[in-house]
Amino acid sequence: MKHYLKTILGLLIGSVLVFAFSSNTIADSHKRVDRLRAAIIGDESTINPFTYVTGEPGWNILMMQYDSLYTLGIDGQPQPWLVTKLVRSADRLTYTLTLRDDVYYNDGKKLTAHDVKFTFDYLTKYPVGRFAKDIRGFSSANVLNDYKIEIHLKKPRAGYVRKAFADVPIFPRHIWSEVTDPKKHQFESVTNVGSGPYIMVDYKPDQYYRLKANHKYFAGTPRVEELILVKFADESSSHAAFRTNSVDILFKNIPPEQISMLKGIKGVSIVQGPLFTTQLVIMNYDHKPFHMVEVRKAIAYAIDRQKLVDTIYLGAATVGSNGWIHPKSPYFNNQVKTRYNLAKAKSLLDSVGIKDTDGDGIREYEGKPMAFELITPNNNALRLRLAELIKGKLLDVGIKITVGSVEQNTWEGAVWPDFDVNKGRNYAMSMWGWSAGVQADTFRAPELVHSNTGVGFLNLTGVSNKEIDRISNLMDTEDVLARRVELVKQLQAAIAEEMPFITLMYPDGPYAYWSSKYDGLAYISGQGIVNKLSFIPKSAWP
Repeated sequence: MKHYLKTILGLLIGSVLVFAFSSNTIADSHKRVDRLRAAIIGDESTINPFTYVTGEPGWNILMMQYDSLYTLGIDGQPQPWLVTKLVRSADRLTYTLTLRDDVYYNDGKKLTAHDVKFTFDYLTKYPVGRFAKDIRGFSSANVLNDYKIEIHLKKPRAGYVRKAFADVPIFPRHIWSEVTDPKKHQFESVTNVGSGPYIMVDYKPDQYYRLKANHKYFAGTPRVEELILVKFADESSSHAAFRTNSVDILFKNIPPEQISMLKGIKGVSIVQGPLFTTQLVIMNYDHKPFHMVEVRKAIAYAIDRQKLVDTIYLGAATVGSNGWIHPKSPYFNNQVKTRYNLAKAKSLLDSVGIKDTDGDGIREYEGKPMAFELITPNNNALRLRLAELIKGKLLDVGIKITVGSVEQNTWEGAVWPDFDVNKGRNYAMSMWGWSAGVQADTFRAPELVHSNTGVGFLNLTGVSNKEIDRISNLMDTEDVLARRVELVKQLQAAIAEEMPFITLMYPDGPYAYWSSKYDGLAYISGQGIVNKLSFIPKSAWP
């Protein structure tokens, strides 16, 4: 509580704030807001393309400052943004892109095809971070003129428009050409020169970000002049600030039990939709006996996922599928069954000799008790509650769980050191989850399970399965939709058979905001409200 009050006071001292909020819809592009304060959880570093934290809402905030060739529309599908025309060659190796000629970086320089070529070349030269992985398969770029470019691939890549064009920020050649160590460069003197609707003008680590509207934005002047992103240590302190009107919007979706209470506050509204985030239990293959599929399947059978949805999420979530893909996806394999069955869980453990030999209620493996720590971040109340319920269910089958509530950095460092799977893992079991982008794009599933870390750069468990790799490799190049759908259904079946992780549920995405102050939010299916469409004129939406 002291932290958020100190932060808010720090933002307000020395100034008198005059708010000109409007509850009109975003369609009225003439009504503008002076300032909006949004609560975020965690520090997202300097939020440039190489230093932002991969957790939410890092990418979303990044893309308020930058633009990509395509952007996501309200339906969550990629739509042309910087591109006015795209032509793909018959062999699927060349994309010819025609760009808008009215896009400027916030320092006044024009964005041209030379910046697009530079971005792809730079990510190839310095293959660190998320975006270098997005452009996998890129061979070369040929600038035809200032607003026309050819992107050449080494081999066909399915879904390249979404993977590369709708995800990669185009950053300025005149700024980044001088940077030879992008992972460490913080832009202390030049702050995030991008072409997006907002410009970051101030950042205080562990306190706040201040973003100002780009009045020369090609899609129109943003409707909110200033966005202040206030950092909170946990959800409870951010909610306290929201209820007292110290912040105007929660950029993290709210727990289900908060919905009815917040709805009862005059001036507060809730917007809700499919978010495609996930809650998972992941198991480290290097930590015995999680290398045994029978053990992983037994744990999956022992967890009553419907009870978790009903108890923790009050029904505001969809039960997870063993095949990972959301049941509402058009590519969902309904032949993959997900069941709760304690008897089956016990039978599987018995079948591999994991039994309670001393009568203390805890099974043993190689003479040691089946006792493990399930780590989870201490700033996420929902995951802590999920972990406690899972602890009880696993005890029913003779597995003793200790819930390890740790600092976020400790948790991430154990599961995903420096966000690089090549650096190993130091956990037995962990709560985990992926942001909306990973689940929303069905064809990203190989990133979680491929044994080659160049492809499986989100493989946090160490799973290595020849059938999963075979299907994933075919998915990477297959461009006939019907065949791709068949392959992704095969992959779901293979994941369910291997059980590298347990998909507990897909939470809905409820967000709370003071509609009496601003009511122009755009809910992108599978992504939520933290996006540039929420703040630009509706007439500019793709």
